[in-house]
Amino acid sequence: MKEVFKRALVIYRPTPTCLEKTKKIIELLREYGLAVNSFWVDDLIKEMKIKTDLVVSIGGDGTLLKISRVFQDTTPLILPIPCGRRTALYEPIDTSDLEKILDMVMNGLFTIQTLSRIDVILDNNRYTALNEAELISIDRGRVIRSKITVKTPAFVSEYYLEGDGILIGTSPGSAAYNLSVRGPFIDYFLETIYITPLNPMELNISPIIVPPLSKILIETMGIMEIYIDGERTDILGPHRKILVEHSNKDFRIMRIYGKKDFIRDVFEKRRILHS
Repeated sequence: MKEVFKRALVIYRPTPTCLEKTKKIIELLREYGLAVNSFWVDDLIKEMKIKTDLVVSIGGDGTLLKISRVFQDTTPLILPIPCGRRTALYEPIDTSDLEKILDMVMNGLFTIQTLSRIDVILDNNRYTALNEAELISIDRGRVIRSKITVKTPAFVSEYYLEGDGILIGTSPGSAAYNLSVRGPFIDYFLETIYITPLNPMELNISPIIVPPLSKILIETMGIMEIYIDGERTDILGPHRKILVEHSNKDFRIMRIYGKKDFIRDVFEKRRILHS
């Protein structure tokens, strides 16, 4: 056996099924000689500083978002074990054979898929997001105006947007909230940044996709809230500036079988079920 890992962190959803898988995985990891820590997903906080070689995510896409919030400055390898309602970012693996999966991992028999993230810079603070940053009017019934400046390697564009707010995110994040507001669905092999207006007053305004080297500057014209990966981060007054750009700290996902149909999986998980 190759000595690939020494320390592991197991993050899990506290449901009976996930707990059963968690206990089994912790037992197997310790048999391989790894030092193992474990946390319930809702106990994770951004301020945690955890040194680990391997993170095992037992849950759904929301569990991965929590892990992304904790590991802002580092990018450990993440083994996703599906155990949730929405698992579009997980590989369809047979979790009834956890011994085989862990044996492959411990022997280095896996590939690594990188998911792009964005950096959201507000004042002197930098936040790294896996899905998106959302700026929305603090008064949900009131239209708000924002100034948006987009700088790409090819052009500089400036425009104003009136509506409920704006969504800016990554290719993996395009399958989340962005898809619900009729934003573009982007294969996560494409490193892009999308800009999706939320209920714009101008009916001819559509979502925009820009290359990863772009810099997007948003200036608030009123009072807005900012959410990063679904977590409220701050309340912004008028004329606050937020810079969004591609992060150099990609999210590293382990793939065991290398078979992942992102588009099919997303629509399978989000299809309407008829009785």
